[in-house]
Amino acid sequence: MHESPTSPAETPLPLTFSGSGAEYFRIWIVNLLLTVATLGIYSAWAKTRRLRYFYRNTQLAGAAFDFRGDPKAILRGRVLAVALLAAYHYAFGFSLKAGVVTVALLLAGLPFMMRSALRFRLANTVYRGLPFGFAGGIKEAYLVYLLPVAIFVLPGALVALMPGRPIAGSVFLLYLCWPLMHGAMKAYQHKHLMAGDQHAAFALGTADLAKPYVRAFLFGLGLLVLIGAAFALAVILPRGHGWKNAAAFLPAIIGLVIGYVFLLLSGPYIMVHMNNLAWSATSFPGVRITCAMRVWPYLRLQTVNVLLTLLTFGLYRPFAVVRTWKYRVAHVSIEAPDGFEQAVLAARRRPVAAAGDGVADFLGVDLSW
Repeated sequence: MHESPTSPAETPLPLTFSGSGAEYFRIWIVNLLLTVATLGIYSAWAKTRRLRYFYRNTQLAGAAFDFRGDPKAILRGRVLAVALLAAYHYAFGFSLKAGVVTVALLLAGLPFMMRSALRFRLANTVYRGLPFGFAGGIKEAYLVYLLPVAIFVLPGALVALMPGRPIAGSVFLLYLCWPLMHGAMKAYQHKHLMAGDQHAAFALGTADLAKPYVRAFLFGLGLLVLIGAAFALAVILPRGHGWKNAAAFLPAIIGLVIGYVFLLLSGPYIMVHMNNLAWSATSFPGVRITCAMRVWPYLRLQTVNVLLTLLTFGLYRPFAVVRTWKYRVAHVSIEAPDGFEQAVLAARRRPVAAAGDGVADFLGVDLSW
């Protein structure tokens, strides 16, 4: 008796990208020139054009995604964000009271704005006419984002309030909690995703998402051992003609090389594994997502991108962005055991009143550029 072949419903559906670097270069150069000519005002329209190009060239099961955000809403959000950051930069120079008020506004406003950014982006991302959404609550947003925001705004404020005191520098100890903070933000983003009226399920916790940081830390610890061995080697080995002077620099050179290798590897390693974990743990009713990027190919890709961007004085940047997007899309696939069409048809458009997207559309806060 022969085994039945895999049915189409069980075959993973890949995401594909049909754009090219040359096409996007034309969009990018116009966006750049108009943004400079308008002193940054056009950046909101530039972002909308960029997202539409990438989304409309990304296909799943023969249908493309789309972005329908209003550039004017994005501009309003950016003006608000830039005003707050400018106030933070200059407020303490104006007066101590103004600085404290500005820091309080940032602590109170940025978590709300970051949640609004997620709501705006997803509410305006569409597939087959069905908008995505974000159902994360405000209270949880403050629990997740307040500490990262505090790390950003408190050092400067404490230096201005208590110059020369050790407590001003102690706030940097909060960075030790960054793996858990990053994991909490990822979990918050993924477990509240929506496709129409379908809520996502998310199978991981904050500690699970922080594991790539732990592995990177252990890897860095191993490199520190190698650096220590290099120092010991420089002391123990005999010093002949000119060796004494060379040995003084050898540990530093080896340490710099090893430290550079660690910095080069840790960023892509953490990004790849956190994305793989987060997306592979995200599912919708009848739909499972798999993300399977690999560290070394991604590192090679980014190394080439950086080198060519530097060699071309930045002109290779749009090609690098396309190559990165294409790589990430190519390593995401969708499984629908009961059929993808049935899963899509089961999702319905959310009522506007229930979705509450009016505030998100008004603010249009998009903190990325």
